[in-house]
Amino acid sequence: MHKAAKKSFDELGVKKFPTVKSLQAEYAALLVKKKAAYADYRKARDEMKELLTVKANVDHLLGPDRREAEKEKEHEQR
Repeated sequence: MHKAAKKSFDELGVKKFPTVKSLQAEYAALLVKKKAAYADYRKARDEMKELLTVKANVDHLLGPDRREAEKEKEHEQR
């Protein structure tokens, strides 16, 4: 098994392996980026939910005739 792993690393041109300390530092930096990106994602997701709620309310206020017309139009586009 170790020979197969060595062969794979040789094919990739890996001569020196990273240290555990450098891998941990890289992981920590990536984790910080992930948490920041997830906060943006949650904000966008919440905004999308709010917009969908507003759209549903508007559709409800416009009545069933409007919804049926939109469904027919959407069906024709497919």
